Amino acid sequence: MVHRVTDYLLFYFQGGFGVLMIHYLSYRSVVKSRYGQPVLKVPVNAGFSCPNRDGTKSAEGCRFCDNRSFSPVALRQVESPAAEQLRTALARRRGRNGPVLPYLQPFSNTYGTIEELKKRYEPLLAVPGVIGLAIGTRPDCFTEETYRYLAELARRTCLSIELGLQSAHDATLALCNRGHTFADFIAAVTRLSSDTIETVAHVMLGLPGETGEIMMRTADRLAALPCTGVKIHQLMVIEGTEFATWYREGRLAVLDLDEYAELLCGFLSHLRPDQQIHRIMADSTTANGLIAPLWSADKPGSLRVIHRYMDEHATRQGSQYGVGRLNG
Repeated sequence: MVHRVTDYLLFYFQGGFGVLMIHYLSYRSVVKSRYGQPVLKVPVNAGFSCPNRDGTKSAEGCRFCDNRSFSPVALRQVESPAAEQLRTALARRRGRNGPVLPYLQPFSNTYGTIEELKKRYEPLLAVPGVIGLAIGTRPDCFTEETYRYLAELARRTCLSIELGLQSAHDATLALCNRGHTFADFIAAVTRLSSDTIETVAHVMLGLPGETGEIMMRTADRLAALPCTGVKIHQLMVIEGTEFATWYREGRLAVLDLDEYAELLCGFLSHLRPDQQIHRIMADSTTANGLIAPLWSADKPGSLRVIHRYMDEHATRQGSQYGVGRLNG
């Protein structure tokens, strides 16, 4: 099935009909179409670590990262297996469950031995209603044995691998202390896609040193890869991170909401029309360490502004895909 984002929806309001432009291909709409109903994505903490935090590559981690702010389940101490966390979360819904997709979210969830992966993955798949797994990780956390196990897993369940990238530019990745390169990302996406595994790239707009043109080149590069989906975030400054120090010293600026809306819409226009958009902004709270931009704490209000900008500028995902020459 080929999905297009240049269509319009007819909707009913106040006794009449209106037309709503579809600005981008949302992941939510794709899975709802696939399963005939919404899919519940439930974050769980599987207790993995990260090579950029345990000293393998670095002990400091990424300069923007504090999982407690980005992932609600990272706030919880891992006192029970991920499958028990999932069952507890589903029990709170009192039977109001459709298809369920556990999301292994905090840290790098392919960073372990095959035995460790199986110990965490397989019990989740045994929970009633679970249709597959969404696994968050880094592009440098795979071995040949890992790839083989994931390929086998994808043959029997729905599998999505979410890869933290942030930028397709090695200078930016080094500045953020990511500990991997864009070539690492290309290798992981290419190999996973060869085994028909869905891949999702996490990217961040507003990273230091990046102009709008540089960010658009990241979109162009993702559009040229067999990447199924993209999750787009704004840079957030979080208490306790190195970027928080930079921000207070005046070495780091953040985007205001209008700037972000403009960059986001440009980014979407450079992606392929068929790439599923999993998210168009991140959110956090001051209670979880958010310093800036504070519009990140008002997700509903910020989304209204973003969608209004999309309406006013007739944003269409893929409208600039393949236009002109891909530079760099």
